[in-house]
Amino acid sequence: FADVIAPYAYDKADFSIVNLRPFIDWAHPLGGDAVGRDYLTRLIYGARTSLLVGLIVPLIGFSIGIPLGILSGYQGGRFDFVIQRLVEIFTAVPPLVSGLFLLSLVGTGVHNVILVLVISSWIEPTRIARAQFLTFRESEFVTAARAMGADTRRLILSHVLPNALTPLLVAFTLAVPNVIFAEAGFSFLGIGITEPTASWGKMVGGAIGNSIRIYYHLALFPTILVALTMLGFAFV
Repeated sequence: FADVIAPYAYDKADFSIVNLRPFIDWAHPLGGDAVGRDYLTRLIYGARTSLLVGLIVPLIGFSIGIPLGILSGYQGGRFDFVIQRLVEIFTAVPPLVSGLFLLSLVGTGVHNVILVLVISSWIEPTRIARAQFLTFRESEFVTAARAMGADTRRLILSHVLPNALTPLLVAFTLAVPNVIFAEAGFSFLGIGITEPTASWGKMVGGAIGNSIRIYYHLALFPTILVALTMLGFAFV
């Protein structure tokens, strides 16, 4: 609801408020940035960007990783071997390093950031889903259901998956702040979200080269919001 909540357009520049300090002009309570855009507006639109990336990436990653993990644990054999080798290969390369490399190839922007982060977002849910399936596969309630004639689809969806949801939900809520932090890191380095789209990480990165000792608020406010958002999801 940034379009409704924000008092100004996110790309509207007013040179009379360039680097305006906060709490001086109540028409712009959090001041202005280096090109005269209302900082409160930029922070509100930055929330949209961070939450968009932070929620879409785990949703896509988990929708890919959970079926892969379940099939890997159920099928075993060559399929399980191939999936586990892929997981090990992707795990060996830190996501931020691979993200920096891929973004330098495909370019910047919200869609490319989501694409790059999705590439490694399926690893953790795949490992958790596989481990949970291996744990419950030989449980008594699964054996009883199999003895009563339950097919593979029913065993997975009605008996194994509901019991495996708890660790998967925990992993999802922890994945959201990690993705938000990764997006902020990319934007901070200037290879993530591009102007004029607002991003908390890009706002911090822009403030570093803008006399941060004088205009401290340009880096302080988005940093606090990133921290609070990450803590919020972690507490959930």
